[in-house]
Amino acid sequence: MSVQSLFKNLQYTGRADGDRRSYEVLQGERGYLIVASNNRGGFNVSVVPLEAPEVIARRFHGQQITGAKLARQSRRPDLFRDAFAPLSALYVMVALGRARKLQKREGRAMVFKIQ
Repeated sequence: MSVQSLFKNLQYTGRADGDRRSYEVLQGERGYLIVASNNRGGFNVSVVPLEAPEVIARRFHGQQITGAKLARQSRRPDLFRDAFAPLSALYVMVALGRARKLQKREGRAMVFKIQ
């Protein structure tokens, strides 16, 4: 995926609040961009494939999941290979209104309810 194709025709999708920062989600032609400010005055950007929300909704509809459970049980290791990819995909789900972050925890992991 090239940078030009990632940043082409971006549309604001929504916002997801994490424990420490908020994440702005933008949808492009090739994927979702998750943008968060960092403490150095810049931004961190992550990419989530366009198909990830549909894969999550189909597999985990109505369930409570964590990023680790998503990575283990998704049946799509190609989508969630990187360490932060499952969590980024869950933030996209929140921004799309297809999941919500619960106050509940499993150890240190945040729990999300897939709708």
